[in-house]
Amino acid sequence: MRRVHGGWQREGDGADLADLSRLAEPFPELGPRTETINALRAEHPEEEDFDEIEKFHHARKAWNDRWDATMFAPARTAGAIALCHLGCAQRVWLIISGSHHGTIWSDLRADGVDLAPLLDHDGEPVTFAHWYSDWLRRAERTVLKKTRTRRSGD
Repeated sequence: MRRVHGGWQREGDGADLADLSRLAEPFPELGPRTETINALRAEHPEEEDFDEIEKFHHARKAWNDRWDATMFAPARTAGAIALCHLGCAQRVWLIISGSHHGTIWSDLRADGVDLAPLLDHDGEPVTFAHWYSDWLRRAERTVLKKTRTRRSGD
């Protein structure tokens, strides 16, 4: 976050993923239909099916465009904000509107898996408060461990 004229602005990785004009819309209950995803996966081009590499690249780009339009449609993350990335284009989203508001969702769409609620050990949806508190505990343990390591190395 950084201060801008009249308020705050998010910046950095993921800051542009949430459509701020759609935050009041309810987060969608479901993503693309399983049948749609399976049909699209079945059409994925394979290099060995092409005589020329350029044709394969063209077919793969066309397929990727269709995949992205299905999995990464702006409506899929209405009512949500990307909180952080986990690496390899995997993300964590906070749902702020709709029936799932206040919960954390895992985003593995880069790996072909739709958004899904993050669940705790009991199979219950993780709330923002739980997620953040857990992050703080882990961060504190990391800092304490590094502090102890530095002290023992002096």
